[in-house]
Amino acid sequence: MKSGSVRVARRYARAAAQLCDERGDGNAVRATLDGLAVAFEQAPDALAFLANPTFALVDRQQVLEHLLTGCAAQATARNLLLLLLEKGRISVFPAVRTEFNALLDLKTGRVDATVTSAVALNEAALQRLQGLLQRLVGKQVVLHTAVDESLIGGLVVRIGNTVYDSSVANHLARLRQTLTAD
Repeated sequence: MKSGSVRVARRYARAAAQLCDERGDGNAVRATLDGLAVAFEQAPDALAFLANPTFALVDRQQVLEHLLTGCAAQATARNLLLLLLEKGRISVFPAVRTEFNALLDLKTGRVDATVTSAVALNEAALQRLQGLLQRLVGKQVVLHTAVDESLIGGLVVRIGNTVYDSSVANHLARLRQTLTAD
């Protein structure tokens, strides 16, 4: 995405976040935006259609209204999406959603963490890990999990731009590097 588009998305997200602060409906707006993102993933041509100015604005508004109704859209989110469409900015919706969620997370002290392990972790292990990470970062941690058998064992945890790698594969790579060094 072009840097200009990111700036535009950030402006819309910031305005929506400020409105949510006033109304106290940030989580409901997040749920609507996330639901709409899922709808766009399931019907990838929908966003392209909405962004295509060769179709009449009224037709595109009707399609968007139908999608918003299907997602049980919250009023602030509905108005945001209709404004993006009206202003010819609907194509930046994914970036607006990302920026909005980041602003909401910052305000609420929430952080996403991706945990990659060689085998699927059970619920008890995930809860212990979540508690440990919450103490480490001092914020509410929302875990997302992935399995990568090439890790052999251990975990790789990514929180923002920070990576904690305690995988067996990483330890073996460091050992190999140490043994082959001058």
